Amino acid sequence: MEFKRELRRKGAYAEVTCERSRTFDIAFSQERAYLIKMVTNIEGLSRDVAEDLAKSASVINAEPIVISDHGKGALKEGVVYRRHGVPVMRKETFLRLTQGEHVSLADRGGVKIPIKGLRELREEVRMSRNSLAKLLGVSIEMVRKYEECMAEPGEEVARRLVEIFGEKVLAQPSFEREGLKRAAPMKAPFDLAIRKKKAVLISFKDTRERVRDLKKVSEVLDAEPVVGEPDKVF
Repeated sequence: MEFKRELRRKGAYAEVTCERSRTFDIAFSQERAYLIKMVTNIEGLSRDVAEDLAKSASVINAEPIVISDHGKGALKEGVVYRRHGVPVMRKETFLRLTQGEHVSLADRGGVKIPIKGLRELREEVRMSRNSLAKLLGVSIEMVRKYEECMAEPGEEVARRLVEIFGEKVLAQPSFEREGLKRAAPMKAPFDLAIRKKKAVLISFKDTRERVRDLKKVSEVLDAEPVVGEPDKVF
Protein backbone atom coordinates (compact mmCIF):
# COMPACT_ATOMS: atom_id res chain seq x y z
CA MET A 1 0.00 0.00 0.00
CA GLU A 2 2.88 2.38 0.77
CA PHE A 3 4.20 1.85 -2.76
CA LYS A 4 0.87 2.76 -4.32
CA ARG A 5 0.52 5.84 -2.14
CA GLU A 6 3.98 6.95 -3.19
CA LEU A 7 3.10 6.54 -6.88
CA ARG A 8 -0.09 8.57 -6.41
CA ARG A 9 1.99 11.30 -4.81
CA LYS A 10 4.59 11.32 -7.60
CA GLY A 11 2.46 11.30 -10.74
CA ALA A 12 -0.72 10.26 -12.55
CA TYR A 13 -1.95 6.88 -11.32
CA ALA A 14 -4.71 4.42 -12.20
CA GLU A 15 -5.24 0.96 -10.75
CA VAL A 16 -6.98 -1.80 -12.71
CA THR A 17 -9.58 -3.70 -10.68
CA CYS A 18 -11.97 -5.19 -13.25
CA GLU A 19 -9.83 -8.06 -14.56
CA ARG A 20 -8.48 -11.21 -12.91
CA SER A 21 -4.96 -12.45 -13.74
CA ARG A 22 -4.58 -9.12 -15.50
CA THR A 23 -1.92 -8.05 -17.97
CA PHE A 24 -1.04 -5.04 -15.82
CA ASP A 25 -2.20 -3.74 -12.45
CA ILE A 26 -1.21 -0.07 -12.57
CA ALA A 27 -0.87 2.63 -15.20
CA PHE A 28 1.49 5.35 -14.04
CA SER A 29 2.98 8.39 -15.71
CA GLN A 30 5.46 10.99 -14.65
CA GLU A 31 7.97 12.17 -17.27
CA ARG A 32 7.57 8.66 -18.73
CA ALA A 33 4.56 6.37 -18.87
CA TYR A 34 4.59 2.86 -17.37
CA LEU A 35 2.42 -0.25 -17.32
CA ILE A 36 3.18 -2.04 -14.06
CA LYS A 37 2.51 -5.68 -13.24
CA MET A 38 2.76 -6.76 -9.58
CA VAL A 39 3.79 -10.36 -8.83
CA THR A 40 4.87 -12.11 -5.64
CA ASN A 41 7.57 -14.19 -7.33
CA ILE A 42 8.88 -13.61 -10.85
CA GLU A 43 9.13 -17.36 -11.39
CA GLY A 44 5.32 -17.31 -11.61
CA LEU A 45 5.26 -14.72 -14.41
CA SER A 46 4.24 -16.54 -17.60
CA ARG A 47 5.69 -15.75 -21.01
CA ASP A 48 2.19 -14.98 -22.34
CA VAL A 49 1.54 -12.35 -19.67
CA ALA A 50 5.00 -10.83 -20.12
CA GLU A 51 4.53 -10.60 -23.90
CA ASP A 52 1.04 -9.09 -23.47
CA LEU A 53 2.49 -6.50 -21.11
CA ALA A 54 5.37 -5.64 -23.44
CA LYS A 55 3.19 -5.41 -26.56
CA SER A 56 0.55 -3.25 -24.88
CA ALA A 57 3.21 -0.90 -23.51
CA SER A 58 4.85 -0.63 -26.94
CA VAL A 59 1.64 0.51 -28.65
CA ILE A 60 0.97 3.07 -25.92
CA ASN A 61 4.56 4.42 -25.81
CA ALA A 62 4.90 3.21 -22.24
CA GLU A 63 7.53 1.12 -20.51
CA PRO A 64 6.59 -2.36 -19.20
CA ILE A 65 7.64 -2.98 -15.60
CA VAL A 66 7.20 -6.01 -13.36
CA ILE A 67 7.43 -5.39 -9.61
CA SER A 68 8.49 -8.30 -7.40
CA ASP A 69 10.65 -9.01 -4.36
CA HIS A 70 11.63 -12.58 -5.17
CA GLY A 71 12.79 -14.89 -7.91
CA LYS A 72 14.81 -17.98 -7.05
CA GLY A 73 16.10 -15.76 -4.25
CA ALA A 74 15.47 -12.25 -2.96
CA LEU A 75 15.92 -9.55 -5.59
CA LYS A 76 18.50 -6.90 -4.75
CA GLU A 77 17.48 -3.28 -4.33
CA GLY A 78 18.88 -1.00 -7.03
CA VAL A 79 19.20 -3.82 -9.59
CA VAL A 80 16.96 -4.39 -12.63
CA TYR A 81 16.47 -8.01 -13.72
CA ARG A 82 14.76 -9.56 -16.76
CA ARG A 83 12.05 -12.19 -17.11
CA HIS A 84 10.86 -13.15 -20.60
CA GLY A 85 12.46 -9.94 -21.87
CA VAL A 86 10.56 -7.66 -19.47
CA PRO A 87 12.35 -5.63 -16.75
CA VAL A 88 11.74 -6.81 -13.18
CA MET A 89 12.65 -4.91 -10.03
CA ARG A 90 11.74 -4.30 -6.41
CA LYS A 91 9.34 -1.49 -5.49
CA GLU A 92 12.22 0.48 -3.99
CA THR A 93 14.20 0.23 -7.23
CA PHE A 94 11.32 1.56 -9.30
CA LEU A 95 10.86 4.48 -6.91
CA ARG A 96 14.56 5.26 -7.32
CA LEU A 97 14.05 5.40 -11.08
CA THR A 98 11.14 7.83 -10.69
CA GLN A 99 13.46 10.06 -8.67
CA GLY A 100 16.10 10.08 -11.40
CA GLU A 101 18.52 7.91 -9.45
CA HIS A 102 20.82 5.47 -11.18
CA VAL A 103 20.35 1.70 -11.05
CA SER A 104 22.28 -1.38 -12.14
CA LEU A 105 21.30 -4.02 -14.68
CA ALA A 106 21.60 -7.71 -13.87
CA ASP A 107 23.57 -9.58 -16.52
CA ARG A 108 24.90 -13.11 -16.91
CA GLY A 109 28.41 -11.69 -16.62
CA GLY A 110 27.52 -9.78 -13.45
CA VAL A 111 25.94 -6.40 -12.74
CA LYS A 112 26.22 -3.77 -15.50
CA ILE A 113 25.89 0.01 -15.25
CA PRO A 114 24.16 2.05 -18.00
CA ILE A 115 26.30 4.92 -19.32
CA LYS A 116 25.90 7.66 -21.94
CA GLY A 117 27.92 10.11 -24.03
CA LEU A 118 31.30 8.51 -23.33
CA ARG A 119 32.87 9.45 -26.66
CA GLU A 120 31.81 13.10 -26.32
CA LEU A 121 33.10 13.26 -22.74
CA ARG A 122 36.41 11.69 -23.74
CA GLU A 123 36.90 14.01 -26.71
CA GLU A 124 35.92 17.02 -24.58
CA VAL A 125 39.00 16.46 -22.41
CA ARG A 126 41.12 15.48 -25.45
CA MET A 127 41.79 11.98 -24.20
CA SER A 128 42.57 9.15 -26.61
CA ARG A 129 40.84 5.79 -26.48
CA ASN A 130 44.17 4.22 -25.68
CA SER A 131 44.68 6.49 -22.66
CA LEU A 132 41.16 5.86 -21.39
CA ALA A 133 41.57 2.11 -21.87
CA LYS A 134 44.69 2.17 -19.67
CA LEU A 135 42.91 4.16 -16.95
CA LEU A 136 39.97 1.74 -16.99
CA GLY A 137 42.06 -1.42 -17.26
CA VAL A 138 40.23 -2.61 -20.39
CA SER A 139 41.08 -2.96 -24.07
CA ILE A 140 40.75 -0.19 -26.66
CA GLU A 141 38.12 -2.36 -28.36
CA MET A 142 36.06 -2.46 -25.18
CA VAL A 143 36.19 1.33 -24.88
CA ARG A 144 34.87 1.52 -28.45
CA LYS A 145 32.00 -0.79 -27.51
CA TYR A 146 31.16 1.38 -24.49
CA GLU A 147 31.14 4.47 -26.70
CA GLU A 148 28.95 2.87 -29.37
CA CYS A 149 26.51 1.42 -26.79
CA MET A 150 27.44 -2.12 -27.75
CA ALA A 151 28.42 -2.99 -24.17
CA GLU A 152 27.95 -1.66 -20.66
CA PRO A 153 30.65 -1.57 -17.99
CA GLY A 154 30.65 -3.48 -14.74
CA GLU A 155 30.62 -1.78 -11.36
CA GLU A 156 34.39 -1.28 -11.04
CA VAL A 157 34.84 0.20 -14.53
CA ALA A 158 31.77 2.40 -14.01
CA ARG A 159 33.25 3.65 -10.74
CA ARG A 160 36.45 4.63 -12.58
CA LEU A 161 34.44 6.37 -15.30
CA VAL A 162 32.65 8.44 -12.64
CA GLU A 163 36.02 9.35 -11.09
CA ILE A 164 37.23 10.59 -14.51
CA PHE A 165 34.10 12.24 -15.95
CA GLY A 166 31.71 12.66 -13.03
CA GLU A 167 28.18 11.26 -12.69
CA LYS A 168 27.12 12.81 -16.00
CA VAL A 169 28.53 9.67 -17.63
CA LEU A 170 25.83 7.56 -15.95
CA ALA A 171 22.50 6.97 -17.71
CA GLN A 172 19.03 5.93 -16.68
CA PRO A 173 17.94 2.79 -18.50
CA SER A 174 15.02 2.95 -20.92
CA PHE A 175 12.76 -0.09 -21.25
CA GLU A 176 10.57 1.22 -24.05
CA ARG A 177 10.36 -1.05 -27.09
CA GLU A 178 10.10 -0.02 -30.71
CA GLY A 179 6.49 0.94 -31.25
CA LEU A 180 4.04 -1.70 -32.42
CA LYS A 181 0.93 -0.59 -34.30
CA ARG A 182 -1.58 -2.69 -32.38
CA ALA A 183 -1.93 -5.14 -29.52
CA ALA A 184 -4.79 -7.31 -28.25
CA PRO A 185 -4.06 -8.14 -24.58
CA MET A 186 -5.82 -11.09 -22.97
CA LYS A 187 -6.60 -9.43 -19.61
CA ALA A 188 -6.70 -5.62 -19.64
CA PRO A 189 -9.42 -2.97 -19.39
CA PHE A 190 -9.31 -2.83 -23.19
CA ASP A 191 -9.48 -5.51 -25.88
CA LEU A 192 -7.42 -3.69 -28.46
CA ALA A 193 -4.79 -0.94 -28.43
CA ILE A 194 -4.04 0.89 -31.67
CA ARG A 195 -1.29 3.41 -32.30
CA LYS A 196 -2.40 6.55 -34.14
CA LYS A 197 -1.34 10.13 -33.42
CA LYS A 198 -2.00 9.01 -29.87
CA ALA A 199 -2.95 5.56 -28.64
CA VAL A 200 -6.57 4.44 -28.91
CA LEU A 201 -7.74 1.91 -26.29
CA ILE A 202 -10.85 -0.01 -27.34
CA SER A 203 -13.14 -2.09 -25.14
CA PHE A 204 -15.78 -4.31 -26.72
CA LYS A 205 -17.43 -4.69 -23.31
CA ASP A 206 -19.41 -1.90 -21.67
CA THR A 207 -19.73 -3.06 -18.05
CA ARG A 208 -19.53 -0.26 -15.51
CA GLU A 209 -16.29 -1.54 -13.96
CA ARG A 210 -14.58 -2.07 -17.32
CA VAL A 211 -15.53 1.39 -18.63
CA ARG A 212 -14.42 3.01 -15.37
CA ASP A 213 -11.00 1.35 -15.54
CA LEU A 214 -10.66 2.10 -19.25
CA LYS A 215 -11.26 5.81 -18.71
CA LYS A 216 -8.89 6.02 -15.73
CA VAL A 217 -6.09 4.21 -17.56
CA SER A 218 -6.60 6.24 -20.73
CA GLU A 219 -6.36 9.51 -18.81
CA VAL A 220 -3.07 8.49 -17.19
CA LEU A 221 -1.60 7.29 -20.51
CA ASP A 222 -2.93 10.22 -22.58
CA ALA A 223 -4.85 7.74 -24.75
CA GLU A 224 -8.30 7.89 -26.33
CA PRO A 225 -10.84 5.47 -24.77
CA VAL A 226 -13.42 3.89 -27.09
CA VAL A 227 -16.27 1.58 -26.05
CA GLY A 228 -18.39 -0.34 -28.53
CA GLU A 229 -19.05 -3.58 -30.38
CA PRO A 230 -16.43 -4.53 -33.00
CA ASP A 231 -18.68 -3.92 -36.02
CA LYS A 232 -19.58 -0.46 -34.69
CA VAL A 233 -16.04 0.55 -33.75
CA PHE A 234 -14.48 -0.26 -37.10
